[in-house]
Amino acid sequence: MPALTGLLIDNLLSITSPEIGTDIYSLAGFKIRDAVSDDCEKIFRMCKDQAILHDWEHEITSSVDTFRKDGFGENPSFRCLVAKKLDSGEIIAYTLFTPFYVSWMGKCMYMVELHVTELERGKGVGRALVRRLAQVCLQEGCVRLQWDAMAWNDKAIKFYNKIGGKDTTVAFGGRRIFIMDKTDMENSG
Repeated sequence: MPALTGLLIDNLLSITSPEIGTDIYSLAGFKIRDAVSDDCEKIFRMCKDQAILHDWEHEITSSVDTFRKDGFGENPSFRCLVAKKLDSGEIIAYTLFTPFYVSWMGKCMYMVELHVTELERGKGVGRALVRRLAQVCLQEGCVRLQWDAMAWNDKAIKFYNKIGGKDTTVAFGGRRIFIMDKTDMENSG
């Protein structure tokens, strides 16, 4: 069962400021920018790596073309930031996110995925992506940035706690996440 981990925007004010641009990370050898359609193959490959890491390889039903259409077509279903190495131009990390709304709070953002290539972990890339996403949230008037982590993924949970995330599993009374896949939706009722 996933441990819900959410991050309130206020907690990021100490690590972000509106005047910080994406070029601040160039000193660390990478740059963060909005993903573009040409990035889709690399990002999708990394998405598949993420699915394999979570033992969800059997659930991969999408394709690069679907990913491109869904994220970069006429009505995008998600947005994405990438971290790119300055020397090689290689994409080394991404975060995929989408807005949602809570009636009693207002605009929120959900970080669907955060993935850093294995060789680049521990170098501040993931932290930088979350910081940049927090800036996007603040600029767009969001009151919360939220995500989840698998209960078994101790490294991710430790990372999220380290950057200021608040594990809300207990706070929300042990809220559980429910899903319906396509077949379930077709057979619901």
